[in-house]
Amino acid sequence: MKKLIFLLVLFCFNLMFSQGMKGFFPAEYVLKNSNDTIKAQVRNVGRFTNKKYYFATVLFKMKMKDESGHETWVEPADVEYIKITDENNIKHEYFSSSERLPQEKGLIEIMYEGKNINWYKDYYNPTLRMQLEIKGYLVDKEKNILYSGFFNDMKGKLGKIISAYPDLKEKLKSVKTDQDYIEILRLYDSRLDKK
Repeated sequence: MKKLIFLLVLFCFNLMFSQGMKGFFPAEYVLKNSNDTIKAQVRNVGRFTNKKYYFATVLFKMKMKDESGHETWVEPADVEYIKITDENNIKHEYFSSSERLPQEKGLIEIMYEGKNINWYKDYYNPTLRMQLEIKGYLVDKEKNILYSGFFNDMKGKLGKIISAYPDLKEKLKSVKTDQDYIEILRLYDSRLDKK
């Protein structure tokens, strides 16, 4: 029975990563030990298919292919910045968290950066579970973390942060998209400027 489970897990793992071996997307990246922008193709680690971009591409060691077809492996921890253009020509940018958070958390996506408050997303895979998790950070201008946790818990914490502004709290009740959160953070940020 243990052998069967082991073989099943191994098969699923191989299937997940073999799907990503076929599809590459255009990428530009800068390594932490260099200021040069490197243009390459990054192997996509798709969720169900290698043809659709998935953020897991930047979670693990990334396979890069240059114009001549030479392949190299790049650790996410060595990357300062990476921009990947997906199948719909949408650009996905990730930055090293070391300049934006008090501790290194790997590559993060900038959702909103204002004068007084910032919102970042972090993607990770705890203990190689099949489900990848999205974590959010709300950070003030001194890099103090106001909130660190899962996206579905952010609404309650943000409500406490903006509690001095009843109109913003009311707006928060109808939030559904990232853009809705960004709008509330932008309004909150501009009100902090007036204090």
